[in-house]
Formats: sequence, C-alpha cells, structure tokens
Amino acid sequence: MKRFSHWQSMARGPIGVLLGVVVASFVLVGAARAQSAGGGDDPIIGAWILNVERSVYTPGPRPPADLISRRQYANLAGGWMRFTLTTNNALGNPIFQIGVFKLDGQRHPVHNIITLGSFMTTGQASNLTRSYRVINPRTTESTTYTDGVAGIPVVRSVAPDGNSFIERVNGTNAQGVEISNAA
Repeated sequence: MKRFSHWQSMARGPIGVLLGVVVASFVLVGAARAQSAGGGDDPIIGAWILNVERSVYTPGPRPPADLISRRQYANLAGGWMRFTLTTNNALGNPIFQIGVFKLDGQRHPVHNIITLGSFMTTGQASNLTRSYRVINPRTTESTTYTDGVAGIPVVRSVAPDGNSFIERVNGTNAQGVEISNAA
C-alpha cells in the first residue's frame, strides 16, 4: 500500500507531468504515423530526422553529430496539421514541442514540456505561439512568438523529390547576434 501512495503522489507532481508528456508523445507519434500514411497535399507530412553533418550553424556551434532530432507532421481534420519535435538541447536535456496549426498566417499555441505541464495542471495558456504561411506548394514560413515577441522566421523548403527538406533561419536574435542556419 505504501508504494501505491508514493506513486499516487508522484503522479500529481512534476514527475507525473513529465511521464504524461512522454506517454503522450509516444501516442502522438503512433497516431501521426497512421495519419501520415495517407499522404495528403502537403509534402512535409511524415517523420523527418535532422542530418547534423549536412547542416550549417552560423555563428555556431553545430549540435553533436550523434544528436537525434525528430520532427513529425500530420494532417488533421478541418485543414489543421500537427507538429511534434523531440530532440535534446546543447546540455543533453530532452526537448519536446507540440503544436496544432493551420497554414493561415495566424498564431496558434505551441507547447513544450514546461508549458504543457502548466496547461495540464492549471489550464494556463502557453506563452509560445507560432504562425505558418505558405510561400509556394513546397515552401512555408513559420514565426515563433514568445510572450508576443516575434523570433526569427524559419523558411522550410521540401525538395522536389519529397525525400528531404531544409530549414533556413536568417536574421538577428534577441541578443543582437546575426544567425544564418541551414538544417
């Protein structure tokens, strides 16, 4: 009985939230795989793994060569899409993001481990939003906003054969540093 009580108290705390996020991410990846099998009009639909060796990060540093960064895009009903990202930051800590959006130029909430935990426990809305707009059938631009402040736009272009895509980030970050990344 003591173990059950201990588990019950953990389920209400930060560990329970983290476990919920991990379980949700596996469920979402499985659901996205099933949904993306049908294809759709957008060539980005599916799962993608970052090729660190072919990526350029200026001013740097480049992530470690063994970094696994997985992005998943899936069609949802009503013209919505779901984006999930699972990776690690420079310190090796896990990063998780999820968002549901339309390619309409409007801001839609994005969640990470922190904002999703707050939303699940208190209902507090995410301070992160992202807008997506279509440039052409294979290219979109997204801008992430933190507390309403726009970050550097990201332009994503899918190759004509549909087997790869590149994300370009060019601009000045909040610290005044010029960024020119191609992942």
